[in-house]
Amino acid sequence: MRRLRGLKALVVDAVEHGSRAVEKVQLDTAKLPFEVLEQIPEIAVPVKGIHAIHDAVVASTHGMIRLVNRVAGETMDVILDVVEKQQAEDGERR
Repeated sequence: MRRLRGLKALVVDAVEHGSRAVEKVQLDTAKLPFEVLEQIPEIAVPVKGIHAIHDAVVASTHGMIRLVNRVAGETMDVILDVVEKQQAEDGERR
């Protein structure tokens, strides 16, 4: 059971840190093109709005990924607790 808990922890950490890294790359990659377009007076206002929407969508998407990841990890903890308890009870009966 300890191995499963360790594996679960590794997966949860990998998703958490991977999502944060990908979010940063996505925001950083889009930043320069948006900044260049924001320098053009005729389109500056709508581009700033689109830039804000883009950043909000990227942040909320990765925030949701991390939320689901945490919930899945906590659910797995509950499942492993139940299995351990069942195994202990089964061992006592023998």
